[in-house]
Amino acid sequence: MYNSKIQCTFLADRKPGKQMMLIHRGKFTLKRENSIHAAAFCILHAAAEQLTQHLHLLHPEELSYYETLKFDKRRESYLLGRISAKKAIGALSLFEDLGKIAIESGIFQFPVVKYAITRNLQVSITHCEGLGIALSYPEVHPLGIDLERTDKANTEAIKEQLTPAELALTRTSQLPEDVACTMVWTMKEALSKVLRTGLTVDLKLLEIQSLAKEGDVYTSHFRHLIQYRAISCYAGAYVCSIVVPGKTTPELEEFWRFFRETVS
Repeated sequence: MYNSKIQCTFLADRKPGKQMMLIHRGKFTLKRENSIHAAAFCILHAAAEQLTQHLHLLHPEELSYYETLKFDKRRESYLLGRISAKKAIGALSLFEDLGKIAIESGIFQFPVVKYAITRNLQVSITHCEGLGIALSYPEVHPLGIDLERTDKANTEAIKEQLTPAELALTRTSQLPEDVACTMVWTMKEALSKVLRTGLTVDLKLLEIQSLAKEGDVYTSHFRHLIQYRAISCYAGAYVCSIVVPGKTTPELEEFWRFFRETVS
């Protein structure tokens, strides 16, 4: 069994009123009937000006692309994604020179890890309003993650994209409507990342079949892609979902604990 080796790092300008830059990262296991795999995570919470202090983590190709970005929000989201992904890769591979790793975008905008990796590692990335989360995993065992902030103003737009069966699940979940709808949406988006299609497919193919509370998290199975399942958690104003192969048992307790601590 792999040790989680959780590392919690605080990088901060400690002047009053300044936001702390917070990084949680560590490893977790993916248990299957006949095998065990290791994966890793990074949860990054930072302001834009703090992210720019870590440009050294970008590969020259990434830095060149970053410098073409004109809008502050796009620059911030790019850094949230790339820095959290590099830190997750470092937690899994123990590779220290993260600036030698390049993460490119595939034709449907999925991340592809290149350079300086002796094992076939890949990443799934999500970010939202100063919060970036990444999972690093062996290519033989796919994972997908998505994060969204609950917003009652967006709930109606989400409901228009859900099937009648999914809407029925949200009404019987005992969750607030905005949380339930956002949770279903993150599950579908995380699955689309596993498939590497993004939301370019008919969303009915990603339909959720079930939504059940299990302890402090919610789990779902998919109507059509029955080989996967989703695990979700909500805390504060955020919902996060991870999609794993259906017969995998991921040890995510510490990940969810850090997620709650970060957003609550």
